[in-house]
Amino acid sequence: MRRPRRGLRSAATAIAGLGLVAATVPGAALAGARQADQGPTVKLIAAQNVITVQKQGNQRVFLDPGVWVASLGSPLEFDVQRVTYLQPVTITQVIHLPGGGTRIRALPRSLLNGFNGLRDFVRLTVKNSKGTVVARERAGLCPAFNPERATPDSPATSPYPQFCTSNPFQKADVWGIAKGWAVDPFGGFGFGPGLRLALGTYRVTMSINRPYTGLLHVSPASATASVTVRVVKAAGCCGPSRPQRRVPGRPLPSLPRNIPILANPPRAALPDLVPLPSWGIITGRLGHHDFLNFGATVWVGGNSPLDVEGFRSNGSPIMKAYQYFWRNGRLIGRVRAGTMGFDSAPSHTHWHFQQFAQYRLLNSAKAVAVRSQKVGFCIAPTDAVDMLLPSAVWQPSQIGFFGACGSPASLWVQEYMPVGWGDTTSSSCRARRSTSQTCPMAPTTSRSSPTRRGCCARATWATTSRCAG
Repeated sequence: MRRPRRGLRSAATAIAGLGLVAATVPGAALAGARQADQGPTVKLIAAQNVITVQKQGNQRVFLDPGVWVASLGSPLEFDVQRVTYLQPVTITQVIHLPGGGTRIRALPRSLLNGFNGLRDFVRLTVKNSKGTVVARERAGLCPAFNPERATPDSPATSPYPQFCTSNPFQKADVWGIAKGWAVDPFGGFGFGPGLRLALGTYRVTMSINRPYTGLLHVSPASATASVTVRVVKAAGCCGPSRPQRRVPGRPLPSLPRNIPILANPPRAALPDLVPLPSWGIITGRLGHHDFLNFGATVWVGGNSPLDVEGFRSNGSPIMKAYQYFWRNGRLIGRVRAGTMGFDSAPSHTHWHFQQFAQYRLLNSAKAVAVRSQKVGFCIAPTDAVDMLLPSAVWQPSQIGFFGACGSPASLWVQEYMPVGWGDTTSSSCRARRSTSQTCPMAPTTSRSSPTRRGCCARATWATTSRCAG
């Protein structure tokens, strides 16, 4: 799914201040002002009327009532972004009109829990058989996570990203519930908040909180749903196991034969690799060594993905790597780009693209204290950084490292990062000295070119941001 993005960022900037005004307007007034507007019908739908939850001993009961937030009639869509890192995160609703086109309106920033989702979207009220309230909970909503179809006439697939991520340097995201689809505030895995409930029968009611009922024009009947919950003694030692759901991936595009070698690929086909500052930095000491642990992210901007592929021949432990170039969704060429090697360490067991990145640890005099030895990495999309780029991919074929980057028996490995996505690695660097010191982190400058062995062609000469693991 794509929509015209021209002017979207400037529009959001121009109306960002309206969020402060809207936050002071009562929900009923906002709802009345929007009665003539076309937009989605937001409705709570209970998947079943009666559910049974097992309890083990005196442990808490983890309760997901199975009530879903559905968007009927049209999609429920939000753009969440910050124009710069110095400005706050803002949210706008994208209203899809019946005759085509969209309307964009600002919402209060107070609704946001950063990039993690909408704050306090629903409340859960639990009453015992006597009608006494025994538990209350509030929950936010990620209007994207683990969606399911709610009506038979809904689209076969949902086009939106299926997560709400919160990388410290995230710039923009798109949250959406497709028309006729729904999401469960508790994830839809049957595993909700832990409540102290005795064995017995309860009435659990989920309700949409203010100001969402007014902002989204939710009727009283649609804003609440109830189910009967029976808490019974668990069979066996540990109660029911948590259901697991595997997200199906899409097949990767087949590559045409006789792809030409491009010694000088066009700039429009080059990925714009951008390193982000280190984050989640902590220090520790083990024996006589000091360790610095941190996260590092490299992401792809611009208009073209990073596509590096390795090919094995004659049983070699090394793969020859090639970088493939895409323009306007079409593969146009390739070039040699170094090698891939298999890392058999227990925390890896996959192929690494070599010479990809390096980190230096500088002391207070800005002299090199430690240089990372590891420069090879498994490249895969782990963090959404900017989903509002015109070429951003909302649903990559795979997210995360699990299953990515091949196995010892692989003949071919594709390490691919689409536009708008970043690859984050948590790393640990060991200092050479046994005394603690305050050291800034500085990424090395990778002056890579298409013809230099072990480097990627990229649209900008950017520093890379990873450290020895």
